[in-house]
Amino acid sequence: MSLLLNSSSFLKKCIIKNLGNKILIIRTYQDKVKRQKTVPLPRGSIDTPQRFLEKIGRGCVEVADKFRDWDHLFTVSSYEMKTNLGMSTKQRKWVLLWTEHYRNGIDPYNIPIRTAKNKKKKEIKK
Repeated sequence: MSLLLNSSSFLKKCIIKNLGNKILIIRTYQDKVKRQKTVPLPRGSIDTPQRFLEKIGRGCVEVADKFRDWDHLFTVSSYEMKTNLGMSTKQRKWVLLWTEHYRNGIDPYNIPIRTAKNKKKKEIKK
């Protein structure tokens, strides 16, 4: 325990209060540091925001003209999509999910939305 208290990195992340015969250690969390978003190079037939949004589906192609270029698609934040581009919450989440997948090397494909009928049919088959 004394080794941890002596390390400077531990002390930077904690508040230590002396309460008479007890020492209270409160761990603090660092503020989030905005990391630079990487922009992947276009792969295969997906080379424009229009084609990217067509591939991921769910009506996102409707907002394709709102993205200036490839870099804008991969660097825009959720807040900017809401305020500047006027996108719905579902579309924002879907676009951000697929841009992150694309950064990680997964090419986009359309995943259909399950309807209530499809869910019931699947439960009956079990």
